[in-house]
Amino acid sequence: MGKRIVKQPREYQTLAELRKTNSPERYKVGLALCGGVANGIAQIGVLKALEEAGIQVDCLAGTSAGSMIAAGYASGAPLSRMEKIGVNTSWGELFSFRPSRKGLVSSKPIEEYIQKYFNVSAFEQLKKPLAVVATDICTGEEVVFTKGNLNKAVRASCSIPGIYAPVEMGGRQLVDGGMAENVPVKALKGLGADVVIAVNVFGHPQVFPKASNVFQILMRVWYFFVVEETLWREEADVIIEPDLRPFDLFDFSTGKKVIATGEKETRKLIPKIKQVLQRRFFFRPEIYR
Repeated sequence: MGKRIVKQPREYQTLAELRKTNSPERYKVGLALCGGVANGIAQIGVLKALEEAGIQVDCLAGTSAGSMIAAGYASGAPLSRMEKIGVNTSWGELFSFRPSRKGLVSSKPIEEYIQKYFNVSAFEQLKKPLAVVATDICTGEEVVFTKGNLNKAVRASCSIPGIYAPVEMGGRQLVDGGMAENVPVKALKGLGADVVIAVNVFGHPQVFPKASNVFQILMRVWYFFVVEETLWREEADVIIEPDLRPFDLFDFSTGKKVIATGEKETRKLIPKIKQVLQRRFFFRPEIYR
């Protein structure tokens, strides 16, 4: 007799599959956190301002750097701790120099980073529903993780092609989610969010000095690709776009100022956010007070 082949359950879904399977008990307020390299930590400031205003985030979707922040927040980590982690993060924690035919460096340390700081390894351990977006480099298809191995899903979402080697999962080669949806509004709506607050740290395009190495060139190719994708704007209820042009996209040393900029911009939009919530949840005033 031949060996019986046991089909392993997939940990990922396509966007179309996610839309078909979201719970009929819909969530309320959703937050889409984008990719943004070092500037992505501005989104910790966004979360601080929302908490300060008493606006509860019920579910999250994250791409690339945004997936790391969303995973930390969904794990229940206090924002004070997340801010400390963000300010002290360095590139040395996020890659190991292992050149291969598929990338300049290995993204394995990203898995270790999530485990070390947030002490979670699976979506099922999170306190809030989370969707993590990656891209199938063979088909260009958006792939969404909502269950299973959280750390590896975040690693895939952060793997900028050319810089990091693709992550092999479920027979797919996965790279940075920003190649499919840098501001993961579609994934968030697929998760079941009624109101979508979207954060875009690339809302004020940057002009870079001349590149001096292949790392900078590849990063900028990725940047100019992801900023061109704007369809997500049509489905967002509120868009938060802090002006981060004074800061270097690849420099973690200005973390405190970057977070403060995200917080300041979000505070300006709190009245608009509350207005949207009040209109959408008129019969549930406890949600927006």
